[in-house]
Amino acid sequence: MPETVKPKAVPEPKKSSAKAVQDTNTKISLVELILILMLVGLVFVFFFGMKQLKIDKANEAIAKTKFEAVAPTFQKIIAAMESYRKNDEFGDYPAFLEEMNLGTVNTEDFKFEYVFDTLTLTATSQPSFGKAGVKVNYNIGDKSYTVEDPAPEKKPTVKDEWLPQE
Repeated sequence: MPETVKPKAVPEPKKSSAKAVQDTNTKISLVELILILMLVGLVFVFFFGMKQLKIDKANEAIAKTKFEAVAPTFQKIIAAMESYRKNDEFGDYPAFLEEMNLGTVNTEDFKFEYVFDTLTLTATSQPSFGKAGVKVNYNIGDKSYTVEDPAPEKKPTVKDEWLPQE
């Protein structure tokens, strides 16, 4: 009688090459994972950075518009002061802003002050401007503007290029 082959309880796995096993189980190395994370991070930084830049530009445009609305008031006060000086018998500037009868020069965004001793006209920003405490000074003797910002890193602020040129 011929011998019969008995089937085994557990079939033997088919022999395959190591390369075939490696292709079916692809693994990502640590370097590749880091590169992918860096790429994703770069995309997020660029996307959100551009979005924040647009917001900052819009806020700066609003601040510029608010300051440009105050610039004519500066010019009006300066012209009134020069006129007062020409008509004064001693050739002095006024001691107070109220002497010139300009009415209300303060706005919602800026409050004006005048110091006779230093001949300085100051517009101080109010909270409605977006940040309180930014001072725009005009020195009447030098005919020059300066900006004092207690926290220049916080927006909005008044930029030098916004100041009126004489």
